[in-house]
Amino acid sequence: MANVDEAGLTTYLRTNRAFMAPVVERAVGLLGLKGRHRILDVGTGAGGGLVALARAAGEQARVLGVDRNESALALALRHAQEENVLGQVRTETADLLQVAARASGEDRFDAIWASDVIWPGNVEDPAAAVARLAGALSPDGVLALFTSNYYSSTFLPGHTRLERQLLTASELDWGIPADGPEHYARHVHWMTAAGLHDVRLHVLPRVGFPADADPAVRPYLEKVVWPQLLAGARARGRDAGMTKEDIARAEALLTPGRPEYVVDEPGYYLIHPTLLVTGRR
Repeated sequence: MANVDEAGLTTYLRTNRAFMAPVVERAVGLLGLKGRHRILDVGTGAGGGLVALARAAGEQARVLGVDRNESALALALRHAQEENVLGQVRTETADLLQVAARASGEDRFDAIWASDVIWPGNVEDPAAAVARLAGALSPDGVLALFTSNYYSSTFLPGHTRLERQLLTASELDWGIPADGPEHYARHVHWMTAAGLHDVRLHVLPRVGFPADADPAVRPYLEKVVWPQLLAGARARGRDAGMTKEDIARAEALLTPGRPEYVVDEPGYYLIHPTLLVTGRR
């Protein structure tokens, strides 16, 4: 998350973790981790995947959480302690490619989990990064790429054109490629190119409806999604085809307390069509 202070980063990570927790747990449950002892969580963040992996694998397993941000890892360790899996995990401040590169022989991993980390904003060459992770697997090891599929989500039902403009402006603001081999939606391509077999794609929707029946929905929208979309609109909205009136309309719809606030519309919902791609060495 660009240009954010430490307190803002902590809020972002915790809020995102709480919202994604149910679908992350479902995704991890599909990996068949029982009997797998050495597990790597790359891009650990606030530790949602770290805890889910430890629980799914059982007490005999050990999970290494890796992230470049020490503050994120501190959050992850606190979360592991709160969820009573601290004895199963350890963390390391490192780049995922460095950790994968040193894995060899008996030091390879039985499973590797990468959640919202293999994309062009984090790694220069996503396909090469996936190949490196695949090479760090033990025989029959499983690689799991999970993505919240943010830019395919429904955040503004009933406001389709404006939603597309806002998402496009956000992509432009983040410098995300519009297409090509490094596009964020090519997880299956990268897994196949890495030579993994039994590649599978799972769609696991995270639905927020009714919005106020789920305590994670409003905080996620108001602390994570709306700030990002509005920042993108202000910075690159014109490049995404937005008029001055479109940007003003977005401000009205995405500002809590305004009469037009979209989450207060009867029938409001959101859908994240999250994706899990798995493959075996």
